[in-house]
Amino acid sequence: MAALPRFRFGLLRLATLVAVLVQQARLLPVAMAQTNNLTAGDALTPPRYITSPSGGFAFGFRALDSDPTKFLLATWFRFADDANSSQPQPQSVLWFLKKTAMGTAVVATATSVLNITGDGRLKVTDRGDQELWSALTPSMQRGSVLALSDSGNVQFLGDGDIVLWESFRNPTDTLLPGQPLSSSYSPGGLLVSKRTDAEFATGRFSLAVQPDGNVVLYIDLFTADYRTTNAYWATRTYGPNGNTTVTFDNQGFLNYTLRDGSVHGLILPKGSNGGNYLQLARMDPDGIVRTHTRPRYGSGGTPWTVSGALPGDGGCNRVTSSKQGLCGPGSYC
Repeated sequence: MAALPRFRFGLLRLATLVAVLVQQARLLPVAMAQTNNLTAGDALTPPRYITSPSGGFAFGFRALDSDPTKFLLATWFRFADDANSSQPQPQSVLWFLKKTAMGTAVVATATSVLNITGDGRLKVTDRGDQELWSALTPSMQRGSVLALSDSGNVQFLGDGDIVLWESFRNPTDTLLPGQPLSSSYSPGGLLVSKRTDAEFATGRFSLAVQPDGNVVLYIDLFTADYRTTNAYWATRTYGPNGNTTVTFDNQGFLNYTLRDGSVHGLILPKGSNGGNYLQLARMDPDGIVRTHTRPRYGSGGTPWTVSGALPGDGGCNRVTSSKQGLCGPGSYC
């Protein structure tokens, strides 16, 4: 058989190399999102993320719309047409890492790393191993697995699958179906609004489940130190033993359960939503708690619909003792 001319052999090698590179490029986004956990020794770096077993949720580094070189460590709904994207709609972000419950978001860079250390700690570090955040876990407990479930809950697990830390007990502004909100989940009895839908800075409004059992909406809580003068709505369910829990169910009902087991409605949705819809309850930037819904199998661009709100009057004419009152939803004058 005659030898191939040199230039034809070179073209053959080039074609083979291009084919390999194309195949790797096709596989890379899948590799970034094919697992639903991290184990000791694994590391997650921007813009990588993990997915829940069904693929409906993602957890990892999400680029900021305002600055693509900066990232949030977040959980978001993962839709079919943005499966390979680390920049989902702001509305789809369900949880994001904050320094404290009432603090600012932890902003990561391209050099940041989320990992489980050799001594069983979950932490985020930046260049030079500077610690940006570490999970608060029970004393002397070592973790080995970080898992994202199909409920959207991120859990750091120790021996025997004991939960050492979880995002459901450290909420930001959003509740998912099945996620409780209670003052006993320190510091998990608080939802705090963002500054705007697209800005992850701390906003002015909060929903607090207090140790005395009262469920209260506040403006400027962090400068008021829980002063009742800054409350603009409350259940008035305070008592010596507290133990009230707010829950959001998969039918779209936002309820609170008292110590005696009685259940009371906060938001009753307009119509039944059920399993064919994605749902969330959120302390929105304008001071109104709303339940939002959209078809489960819609594309990433499918709009969300408001199914209920608290206060039910939209907040107009609400007053506090230390503020003049509302000029419109969430706007104090």
